[in-house]
Amino acid sequence: MITQGQKLKIVILSIFSLSMVEIAAQKISGTIVDQKGDSLIGVNVYLKDSYDGATSNINGYFSFETGLKGDQVLIASLVGFKTIEAPIVVDKNHVFSFILKEDVNRLSGVTITAGSFEASDEKKAVVLKPLDIAMTAGGTADITGALNTLPGTTTNGESGKLFVRGGTAEETQAFIDGVLVHNFYAASPNGIPSRTRFSPFLFKGTFFSTGGYSAEFGQALSSVISLTSNDLPVETRTDISLMTVGSDVAHTQKWKNGSIYGQVQHTNLEPYNGLIDQEYDWESGPKSTSGTFMLRQKLTDQNMIKVYANLDQSDMILNFPSINNPTPDHVDLTNKNLYLNANYRHAIGNNSAAYIGMSHGETNETILFNELSVKDNQENNHIKTYISTDISRISLKAGGEIITADHTEDVLMSDGSPASSSYENNISAGFVEGDYYITNALTLRSGIRFSNYSLFGESLLSPRLSMALRTSDNGQVSAAYGKFHQTPAQNLMIRSQQITYETADHLMLSYRQIFNGRTLRTEVYHKKYDRLVKFDPSEEFNPLVYSNDGSGYAQGFDLFYRDSKTLKNIDFWVTYSYLDTERDHRDFPYQSVTSFSAKHNFSVVYNQFFSKLKTQVGASFRYNSGRPFNNPNDTEFNGSTTRDFADLSFNMAYLPKQNVIIYASATNLLGRNNVFGYEFEDQAGSDNYFDSRAIVQPAKRFLFVGVFITLTKDKSKNNLENL
Repeated sequence: MITQGQKLKIVILSIFSLSMVEIAAQKISGTIVDQKGDSLIGVNVYLKDSYDGATSNINGYFSFETGLKGDQVLIASLVGFKTIEAPIVVDKNHVFSFILKEDVNRLSGVTITAGSFEASDEKKAVVLKPLDIAMTAGGTADITGALNTLPGTTTNGESGKLFVRGGTAEETQAFIDGVLVHNFYAASPNGIPSRTRFSPFLFKGTFFSTGGYSAEFGQALSSVISLTSNDLPVETRTDISLMTVGSDVAHTQKWKNGSIYGQVQHTNLEPYNGLIDQEYDWESGPKSTSGTFMLRQKLTDQNMIKVYANLDQSDMILNFPSINNPTPDHVDLTNKNLYLNANYRHAIGNNSAAYIGMSHGETNETILFNELSVKDNQENNHIKTYISTDISRISLKAGGEIITADHTEDVLMSDGSPASSSYENNISAGFVEGDYYITNALTLRSGIRFSNYSLFGESLLSPRLSMALRTSDNGQVSAAYGKFHQTPAQNLMIRSQQITYETADHLMLSYRQIFNGRTLRTEVYHKKYDRLVKFDPSEEFNPLVYSNDGSGYAQGFDLFYRDSKTLKNIDFWVTYSYLDTERDHRDFPYQSVTSFSAKHNFSVVYNQFFSKLKTQVGASFRYNSGRPFNNPNDTEFNGSTTRDFADLSFNMAYLPKQNVIIYASATNLLGRNNVFGYEFEDQAGSDNYFDSRAIVQPAKRFLFVGVFITLTKDKSKNNLENL
């Protein structure tokens, strides 16, 4: 018979034994390099048929613990390299040194880079990671704000949107995990810069193509932004943000093979606008409330389903000064937006995969402009599927998609009379594309895209062709050609449905060299626009005056240099773009330079980390030469030019505790009065001269301070390592 004391001893011994099992967990660590001895980041290292593993860091180092015992297989894998499977016996701590060899059929063949900046593949051409976006001074942690420091872009501070190589903002399309984003930007009236609706912290990679992109992507004349969302998180955590413009709380709950994420954010700029001098009279500063939900479920090691949802509501009331009226123009805007995104990837054997994704967007917006009331309702859907496979030296991708749009606009005139416009358009498309790795120094890509527009009753083919040639161990030359098309901007489609798609031909040649933490890239390009929408400005609301008789061109060269190696703890990049562009479109009387493009565009971005001070600082300088505008006092259309744009910005992040970040930023430190154009009187005065008003920034500077707190079990994590 067991006594009470013996029972107690057994319990104590059992607890001690369990704790010893935990303590006895073995540590597996090591480093991974390529055949040249360079550290490899992002290598997946794990024990086969288990969830025990880690990912190598920037120095190629990995480390994890396992409770498994006996004979195991340690796997190290990275896309573009041959996978290593090493049998081990887990009976003590192990330290490994792996050398990954390039896959002869894939990575040893050069990659197509013409027109593309790829941030998610750090081995090839790192340009922008989430940390870069957050720490780009002047970008205000906005995706497009940071992308505006890359070559091929022109800063349009009055809109905050992305204008690429002479294209309008509507000619750049955004995708999340392969499917279209509907209403990428938050609602904002003309003259007030907008932000993207999506936090950069939710994405692990940002692919920015300035032209010549894959046949997989359609509905974009100039540029594509493709965002890849995060996979499974490392652990359960809660993040709290307290900012001068609002607050948010987010929680991630992780389980063995899945996770769920939720965030609620409230932003209110009214108190801030009351402290900082504003160019406009805000009756009610911009306010918004949003919620974000994400589900990640790993079904097997290579199959995962992702679900993303975002719901937000925003409103603002302000009075714009008007050159035509003695009293300001009154604007009252309310916007509600819903975006849903889901996708599933399924591995088929060792060399093939299937993908299906869908997105749904709804936007309901009400604008009161003086005595005019406009209600705008949009509903958009996108579903896409494809299969990819590798056969020897050939990689193939084939798929199809359907894009639907339903847009209605109801207007109540100042005299009380109603007007309504609407359209529906269904686009069905198919694409096939193949990469042929001819040798380790030469790769060809050929693709074709077929599209049918139900609204126009038209179909067309869009061929794409690219090639890349390795010129040295670190350098390669790439070239790309393609035909691209999309429906006109929504504000044009709602006016007239007798117009049809617009087209652009891209031709580009680039050189890229990556060597020991340094990237050099230069590219020359030519774009030819055709079938651009035109209308008579005196009858803008008459659908019969719209046509596709417009045309245009854009040409120039881009230069990009990034260096994270030469100076210790310092990362910087320098860009320059030269742009020559003209268009005959919309209300232009003849082909002329466009008001949203600048001939010379230059930027410098600098970041430095002071480890002893636990501080990271950043600075950026952006410059654009003056942008054209039309002065009715001159005879030449768009013959005048604004003063040059310049902006010097600064930010810093300080870690008073390991799980707390204090972040501060300031734009336009020098207080430069940047001008983005002019508004002129509708009628000339008695002296036959048209008076004007400068279109400027809502405020000369934007100041921001935030405290970001991360709660985890060990209180050692922070948002900075997640950026």
